[in-house]
Amino acid sequence: MTVSAGWQTTLYENRTLASAITAAVSGMLVGYPFDSLKTRMQTHYYPSLLACARRSIAEEGVRGLYRGLVPPLLTASAAKSLSFSVFEQIKLWLRHHDPYKNGGSVLGMPNFQRTTVGSVALTAAASGSVSGAVIAALCCPLELVKVQMQLANLMAKGTNVVTAASKATGQTTSLGGNSLTAETHIRSQRPAPPRWTGSNFSVLQEIVRQRGAFGMYYGLHLHIVRDASGTAIYFASYETVKETLRRLTGSDTTGVLTHMLAGGTCGVVSWLLIFPIDLVKSTMQSQVLKPKNAQKYASSWHCLRDIYARLGMSGLYRGVSVSLIRAFPIHGLNFVVYEWARAAICRIAGRPE
Repeated sequence: MTVSAGWQTTLYENRTLASAITAAVSGMLVGYPFDSLKTRMQTHYYPSLLACARRSIAEEGVRGLYRGLVPPLLTASAAKSLSFSVFEQIKLWLRHHDPYKNGGSVLGMPNFQRTTVGSVALTAAASGSVSGAVIAALCCPLELVKVQMQLANLMAKGTNVVTAASKATGQTTSLGGNSLTAETHIRSQRPAPPRWTGSNFSVLQEIVRQRGAFGMYYGLHLHIVRDASGTAIYFASYETVKETLRRLTGSDTTGVLTHMLAGGTCGVVSWLLIFPIDLVKSTMQSQVLKPKNAQKYASSWHCLRDIYARLGMSGLYRGVSVSLIRAFPIHGLNFVVYEWARAAICRIAGRPE
């Protein structure tokens, strides 16, 4: 076997990894500023997405929206490739170990043979939930650091942003309840972020110093619930829409438009359903470095009840506009790049997909 042939074989055997890495990097570079705005709007009140963007850029510049990018950028490729790999492996395992692969079912539910749209959806949901749980357990410390970096400047000044209740008085309010007039805040000298926000590693060190090694997994239960359910919905939505469109067109293959529509749809649907969990997770993780007597919430349940009592259901979707605006194009792009890279690798290797 020649070097070229050996390289092609290796690439083909790892096509899921390579395709996922390509999609992850491109999606992260395009979508990270929106993720940063989402975190800010979840943990602190802004009148609108535009107000949040303007305020953030005015105070921190565009670079501020990329604070904390390095860890997720470096790890996104690993996490995404692992996520897709676990997803594909679980799909194969379910198909091979399906007790009803030769016919029959339990309570009329579809089997895992992917011969019907229902079977495709069930297989994708089961595989996605396992994939999501695995990724959440591995990436919780990185997500925790990312949240601290994204909110560093806001936490440094008590985050004085205009609330709906204080518009008439000119007051501003932070998550911790501190307030002052917007005019006074704008004229005051901008406080520097804590020294531990100088780098992602210093944030991690500070978390370990204050909370111990287990502090790196602060909010893990919420992370697992969010990612297990969210990834199940994500992959099930994608494969269901993709398979439905394929059947409607009567084609054996799918193209860019199908991948964009299916990817965009799964992104929007998954965020709509799991956003309240994500909001509680971000809110709880934002207080990991606060002294216990300064923490607003003692538990995730306390956080959920308080937000709902004060703001109603709309409060649980604070910041959802950012996620929905970015969801369709970013996730559509994610699957377009993934499917394109996977098909390109198969063509280079001269092997079937």
